[in-house]
Amino acid sequence: MKAIVIREFTDPSAIRPDDIDPPGPPGPGQVRLDVAGVGIGYFDGLLIRGDYQIRPDLPFVPGSSLAGTVESIGDGVSHLKPGDIVAAFALHGAMAEQVVLPAASCAPLPEGIDLLAAANFFIAWATSLYGLREIGQLEKGEKVLVLGAAGTTGTTAIQCARAMGAQVIACASSEEKRAHCLDQGAAHAIDYTAENWRDQVKQVAGGGVDIVYDPVGGDLAEPALRLLNPGGRYLVVGFVAGIARIPLNLPLLKRCSIHGVNWGGSVMANPSVVAPVIKTLATWTLTGKIDASPTQVHDLANAGKAFSALFNRRSTGSIVVRP
Repeated sequence: MKAIVIREFTDPSAIRPDDIDPPGPPGPGQVRLDVAGVGIGYFDGLLIRGDYQIRPDLPFVPGSSLAGTVESIGDGVSHLKPGDIVAAFALHGAMAEQVVLPAASCAPLPEGIDLLAAANFFIAWATSLYGLREIGQLEKGEKVLVLGAAGTTGTTAIQCARAMGAQVIACASSEEKRAHCLDQGAAHAIDYTAENWRDQVKQVAGGGVDIVYDPVGGDLAEPALRLLNPGGRYLVVGFVAGIARIPLNLPLLKRCSIHGVNWGGSVMANPSVVAPVIKTLATWTLTGKIDASPTQVHDLANAGKAFSALFNRRSTGSIVVRP
């Protein structure tokens, strides 16, 4: 079968499909899936480069967030059957035509869900919903500032916040990206490279914001935190621009709080958090509250191009690779 195989840590843009043996039959508690789509993000690229905190043993197949159809099940699997469609998570292994996973890593999806849309459910969409709802305790009518808002993580945050009744102020660096943010439901789109970007946020927010959703970090973090209202929540989602240094007197003076949003860690610590998040995303998709359709879909042969666009910040919205 066709798959992306990493035999040495490398630039993700250099990856190419390979021919490998299909996986064997699923063991006890496992399922074998026909993979329909794989959502890609910085996490996957860092694993391919060998720059993540965890280094998989070589060789390995990358890909963590996926959707597909159950082809067969192992002994002891009762909540899934062949033919079921699922969203699933794998630390790696998804960028192949088939994959064997623990059944517990698969969440059943209702009929009518587009599997390419669901391919990003388990990472970007779940992180946004869980971060805003469970961690940030977002309430209807609050104002949310999303940094790096045009990428996969930012786009999902815009739509989830809008679905929860919030007003979204998106920050993005180019006119094209800001237009994308407005198309996704942001009320305002601000150029964070402008010297007066914080003043612009204050003007459209009527003062400050209630939540900052930050997958960027770096030099943007401190000025963004200073925009929080008293009681505001700063959600640390990632640090693609570097790890920020926040003066800890600011949360005291601002009477605000800083929260880490580690969806993967939360799932490993308490798998029961998965079902309500995936159920909500599926319901919102079917009722039109969110549009989870990927902005870009690539086959395996062009997976390297997809990662190149992602790491060079040329992409907007979500990206899916279709094995």
